[in-house]
Amino acid sequence: MTVIALFAVLLITVSAHTGRVYEAAEGYKAPAFTLSKSDSTLSLADLKGRYVLLTFWSSSDAVSRVTAGNYNSFAEKAEGEQFCLVSVNMDRNETLYNEIVRRDNLNAKSQFHVKGDEASRLKEEYHLENGFNSYLIDPTGQVIAQNPSEQTLTQVLRN
Repeated sequence: MTVIALFAVLLITVSAHTGRVYEAAEGYKAPAFTLSKSDSTLSLADLKGRYVLLTFWSSSDAVSRVTAGNYNSFAEKAEGEQFCLVSVNMDRNETLYNEIVRRDNLNAKSQFHVKGDEASRLKEEYHLENGFNSYLIDPTGQVIAQNPSEQTLTQVLRN
């Protein structure tokens, strides 16, 4: 009887772990986020019904900074209410972040700066330990692409 009980506990534990609903990977629901700045707050739930391109970057990471600029340019050309860029900067210095947004001519409405506990939580939930990534999230909140190309974005928005 003890063996059966242990087996049942093991089975439930494994099932709970593998049945994880939220994961920053294709085919899973994107982890929830809420971002704030002085004049607004934005959460993933607020964007339900739209495609969301969530990109993470830092001024000290040249590749992610260029990627953020490229996605910003794409978002300015994308038409309609079905697409939203959410660009999250993780610089330690907010003054530097503000200067980069100005110098790179990034749309300030789509830019958010996070630090401290919020940055740590997002790094963990979106697996940014080995570098910054971007995630395309569909209108239901599911991740459908990681680091999507402009061609992928264009194709998804046409459908």
